[in-house]
Amino acid sequence: MSPPSSAPPARFVAVGPSDRREHLAAALAGEPGVVLVRPSPATPAILAQLPAGVPLAAVVPDLPQLAREVGEQGAVRAALARLRRGGVGNSLALAVTVLRHLRDVARQDFRGIVPVMMALDRAGLGVGGLQSVVLAAPLTDLLLAAGHGECLAHVATFVRRRMRAQSGLETLNLGHLLPRLANWGVTPDFVIGPLNPRGFRMKPSPGAVVAAVRRSSTPVIASEITAGGTVPLAEGLEHARSLGAAGVVVTLDDLAASR
Repeated sequence: MSPPSSAPPARFVAVGPSDRREHLAAALAGEPGVVLVRPSPATPAILAQLPAGVPLAAVVPDLPQLAREVGEQGAVRAALARLRRGGVGNSLALAVTVLRHLRDVARQDFRGIVPVMMALDRAGLGVGGLQSVVLAAPLTDLLLAAGHGECLAHVATFVRRRMRAQSGLETLNLGHLLPRLANWGVTPDFVIGPLNPRGFRMKPSPGAVVAAVRRSSTPVIASEITAGGTVPLAEGLEHARSLGAAGVVVTLDDLAASR
């Protein structure tokens, strides 16, 4: 099976553990785009509510949850628990990932550690194919700060070849990340980052983010488009389009407020 087309979806619908079931049903009644989930203890219940065939994307890893599980159970038991949740196919894929990165993990090299962490959360999801796999912002921004472009390039290749999915990066530092990706020659399929009319969470500054988005050859998926609920959804969508965003992330709260 080959990976999906590299063109990112125009809309991601972000679904979280506190979202209400009726909001989810309403969001998926029309054209849902791709449902974006983050691994959590509530994720299996969320996935069970989705109609068959809805395309999925995952933001991994969930570092706080992973740290809690390792702290409470130890690394081995935490990994085994995720293997049980993930089923045979995902467990085998995780085992292959660990073996391929064993030397880098032993050297405490991010090139080995990050793919294994992503694969652990991917296995715990226990779902079939994913359209996209996105590296979560805490790790993206850590690697950005460390100047570890080689690891970000490896993550993109790993997701495409091993997970058979589009490779995305989530960031809270869009204005810093996009120029660095260009300098490093790193080409994820897309980057997710805050982009809205109020400059909410746009770092290092709204002007720097807008300039970076306009110059970037990497497709940008705008998140936080309602600026924490202070901007109407339609205005946030129009603003993202005017800046050349390739797509948007909307939450169920955004969709419910727009009705």
